[in-house]
Parts: sequence; C-alpha cells; structure tokens
Amino acid sequence: MIASHPGEQLLDDGDVAVADVPAAHDAADIAVGDGIVATDTRWSFGGKTHEQFDAHVNRSVPLYGEGHLLIDHAVEFFSRPGVRIIDVGCSTGTLLHRLADKPTSRGLQLIGYDIEADMVRAARHRCADLDNVHITQGDAETIDYSGAGAVIMYYTLQFAAPGRRLAVLRRIREGLEAGGALLLFEKVLAPDARTQDIIGQLYQEHKILNGFDTDDIYNKARSLRSVMAPVPSERNLSDLREAGFSSVVTIQKYLCFEGYLAIA
Repeated sequence: MIASHPGEQLLDDGDVAVADVPAAHDAADIAVGDGIVATDTRWSFGGKTHEQFDAHVNRSVPLYGEGHLLIDHAVEFFSRPGVRIIDVGCSTGTLLHRLADKPTSRGLQLIGYDIEADMVRAARHRCADLDNVHITQGDAETIDYSGAGAVIMYYTLQFAAPGRRLAVLRRIREGLEAGGALLLFEKVLAPDARTQDIIGQLYQEHKILNGFDTDDIYNKARSLRSVMAPVPSERNLSDLREAGFSSVVTIQKYLCFEGYLAIA
C-alpha cells in the first residue's frame, strides 16, 4: 500500500476509513501550519487534514496551481470520448473538478482515487455537480489502470515505499492505452550533498515568504520523516524508462519539485 494508518473505520459502502483526529491534541501532536496537526508527530492525509489541505499545499508547494493548469492542457492530447483519465491520490478533487468542468471533457470518464476516506468524501462533495466524475477509495498498487488514456500522479508516488515505486509505474504502463501518458509530479532530491543543502535552504525561504513560521517548517519536516521518500531526478527518469515508457520529458521544475510527461 502507498500508505496505512491506525484508527480505521468502515465507510457505508464497506471501504476502510481513517478516524478523525480528536479535537484535543496530546503532547505528541505538532502543528505544521494552516491549522493542520500531525498526530504522534506523523503526517497523515486523514482526519481533518482535508479541511485546510488546499490552502496549505498551495502555500507550501511552488507552482502547485500552475501544475494543475499544465496538466489540464496536457490531458487534452490524450483525451477522446470514452477514454478513462485517472487521478491517483486525488485528495480533495480540485484537479478532477477542473478537468471535468469544461466542454472538451464531455464523454470522458474521469476517475479519482485516494487512500484516505476523508479525502474521498471531500472530493465527492466538491465534484457532486459533475456526472462524468467518479471518486473511490483505492491504493495505487491495486488500481485497475486498463484503458486509461492518461494517469495523473500529482505528488503521490513520493509517499510510496522506495521498493514499490517501480512496481506501481509498471502497473500504470501496462494499463495505459498505446500512446497514453503518465503525468508524474514529484518532490525530488538533488544529485549531491552541497546542492541538496542549497536547494533545501531556498525552499525553506520560499515557505517563510509564504507565511510559515520556523516551527511549522521544522514540524512538517519532522512529520514526514517516515512518510515521504523522494528520490533524485535521475532515479525518476530511469524508473520511468525501466517501467516501459518510450518517451520521458520534464515539463515543469522549480527547486526540488518536478513534473514529467511519460508516454507509453
């Protein structure tokens, strides 16, 4: 699985859900900004994170909204009536709503998956007015990608265990239609220690300029220690090629954040 969390409960349709974070926080709970709390010092997309997620991620990740716009335009190259467009780790459904709510998306099947039940509920609520969107709970390692014209992983694969990344990419490649595409956006590591230090400090300055205080920044980094496992750009590119993608190109980059277009 891409992620697993304690305190599970069942949704009405039998899916597994994660219980909400309690209102009272114990000493191990830490604030990471925008009212989001990491329980037991561990970041989670469950609980009440969805309530402030969009505001938090737009302040935290450079060019986050611009990446959505880029994907919106790129997906049109791989769309036709009846084709499936799959968003893996769709969170609150912001990107799916953007993709679906335009004339060129008529006839498309837009499918969103998220492992967190609270995110699924938030995404369903956001996309309730769109009849061409279906959102369900699912894991990247078990999703059926068959017949997809495009698959989107927008800062999702970085939360997979390092040993499972290639298996997920291969599963996506096998499911994509010939000539289909994976749009993969990731936080990445620099190629050497000195560059990593420079990029890391520049990113901290970006967050401070966007209103995060130093405690928020430290607590967020601490909460992600055992949760997120980014790899260098070269590893992403080599994994995509090893998974069977015939063409891979970087389409967005800012500091330690990159987006790739990989064509099957």
